[in-house]
Amino acid sequence: MPKLWERLLIAVGLSLLLLPLGLVINPEIGLIPLALVWLAGTLTGLLVLTFRALLAGSAVCALLIAAVLFTPLMSGLVQRLVVDEFPQQADVIVVLGGGMHCGAGQLEASSLARLEKGLELWQAGFAPRITLSDTVGEIYGDANCPSLGVVAQQRVKALYGDGGPEVVLLPQMRTTRTEALAVAGLVGERGWGRVLLVTTPTHSRRSAGTFRNLGVEVVSVVSTEPRFDMAFTKPADRLRALTPVTREYLGLLTYRLRGWL
Repeated sequence: MPKLWERLLIAVGLSLLLLPLGLVINPEIGLIPLALVWLAGTLTGLLVLTFRALLAGSAVCALLIAAVLFTPLMSGLVQRLVVDEFPQQADVIVVLGGGMHCGAGQLEASSLARLEKGLELWQAGFAPRITLSDTVGEIYGDANCPSLGVVAQQRVKALYGDGGPEVVLLPQMRTTRTEALAVAGLVGERGWGRVLLVTTPTHSRRSAGTFRNLGVEVVSVVSTEPRFDMAFTKPADRLRALTPVTREYLGLLTYRLRGWL
């Protein structure tokens, strides 16, 4: 077993290497929580037992990354998350919220892809209106972050002026669950029937299941995937998919445990 100073040095290095996994699970994590995670990992070198646990955890993470990069694992995991159905005539197109670049006040690529798909369905005449999610900044780790729904609505206005679709803002949205509850309420109030649910591919199984659990008649229509190539011909695309795929499987587990699916 290495000496104390050797264990601390190894722990410092391993903790730095493991920090990206924290960003995989929660890309919005702040600098201070990230630093605390690194410090906690470093301190595991003080005790032999915790140091061994750190070594074991690092080995497991290394094997996981190798499986993601060099095997078809990621492709199989992604396909199990996708629910893509043929669009049908509906009363409303629900464009689910995605990411925001808070500093620039711009829609992140996945949000843009969802909005574009929703507008494509509206232009094709599948429904006369769309919903957009009026988000709160805290979900992005920045209380001053602009609302995704408001920014998206401004984009629709810039594209179509007064000739665009009817836009319904869902207020104070924080999660897929709150979006589903808001839409279910509108379905009851306004007598809507079928809903076209638009989101990115990896988010579609959890979102469709959440809406259907509340009795909403949903047709799941996925947008393009702007964050990685779903053909997975390059290892870099498999690595880029790790964050959304990890978060979705954790989300599925959480939603099932809470009875939301």
